Amino acid sequence: MKIAPRLLACLSFAALAAPAHAQIFEASYRTSSKTDAILGGAPSALAAVAAAQAGIPAVYARPRPASLVYSRPAVSTDDPDVFNSVALPIGKSPLDSRWHSVAGAGVSGAAAAFAASLRQRPVLARLEAANTYINARVRFVDDRIQFGVSDRWMAASETLGRGRGDCEDYAIAKRAMLRAAGIPDHDLYLVVLKDLARRADHAVLVVRASGRFLVLDNGTDRIVDSSDVADYRPILSFTAGRAFTHGYRRELAPPVTYASNSVAAPVLLAQATFEPASGESDLPDVVRESRSLVPSTVSL
Repeated sequence: MKIAPRLLACLSFAALAAPAHAQIFEASYRTSSKTDAILGGAPSALAAVAAAQAGIPAVYARPRPASLVYSRPAVSTDDPDVFNSVALPIGKSPLDSRWHSVAGAGVSGAAAAFAASLRQRPVLARLEAANTYINARVRFVDDRIQFGVSDRWMAASETLGRGRGDCEDYAIAKRAMLRAAGIPDHDLYLVVLKDLARRADHAVLVVRASGRFLVLDNGTDRIVDSSDVADYRPILSFTAGRAFTHGYRRELAPPVTYASNSVAAPVLLAQATFEPASGESDLPDVVRESRSLVPSTVSL
């Protein structure tokens, strides 16, 4: 057919002109058939047909994977200075009883088997796998709807058994999965925070890995660097045997927008599901009880 060469040329031009979508982190365990066809690692069926009709081989080049270049120094190996904050150790917090009730709980059944299967994979692959696994199996339901109370923390097995939970339940379940997958306790942080853009209360799991603090959020399967997320104001963080509150260096303005730093495009979590925004007269316990712990600035 006469249209085939022209079609092939258009396909080639489109492949060259299409912008590359940067991946925050790419797990090595992903299958490549569909992804390769879309991104150029393998010829699509249409390109193969057009090449055959034109009488030329379907030659393609595998693109170099996009990557992010960070110029920042490695993060602290002790304190969770997440989301550009300064972490301050505290002896106790109003949420200690809730944290202690779930901190040691693990996963069982299929979740435990899946976590065990991840142990030999690279650490970033383990994070992405656990994040995707929990996000796919838990539906967001506010505690007021599910239990009739403002705040209730569930152990991982209960969350997975119910198939629903709110943001801290996602984070607790991911923490349990990653503990079972061989990630050390002291590198896993449950972070209770305020989302400034949406004026909503939220919680995420932050993991220290590869010299970064990486965020596992219930609203996205992407793994993002906490330094690139400036709409999150951490309030309290919990890890094995330790708790922290958070402040900011006096010379730093409080974060108000997502920042791209040296990333090609800003980090956006537009699809994220969050706790409902709260009015001043109806703040959940997590904010109301913790407000006195949070300094507005920290002088260092």
